[in-house]
Amino acid sequence: MPTELVLLSDVAPTADTIVRAAAETHPDGSYLDYHDGLIRQVVDVDGRAVLQVYPSRPVLDPTQAAAAVVDPPASFGLWTDITIPFGDTAPGRALAEAVAAAVGGVVKDRV
Repeated sequence: MPTELVLLSDVAPTADTIVRAAAETHPDGSYLDYHDGLIRQVVDVDGRAVLQVYPSRPVLDPTQAAAAVVDPPASFGLWTDITIPFGDTAPGRALAEAVAAAVGGVVKDRV
């Protein structure tokens, strides 16, 4: 089963943000997007998916959003779903953390 994470931030990650983070954590990988950028994916050198990033959405009810993650931050304006496909989660989590750092957000596990 894929690992579901959430990026909580006030700035949405762009394709450029993801590409720059991937260049640091997976320099031999590639960036792909599907459905006009609705699904953004980083794959490793062998073409295996490392991380998928979905469109950011504004958080309308922070209490409801905070209840869906482990240890939420005090404030955030955007919710971005992230998944790590099957297998070793370490490479995908490292990339998710790099993306979060680039936008000043945090990555949290979904409950």
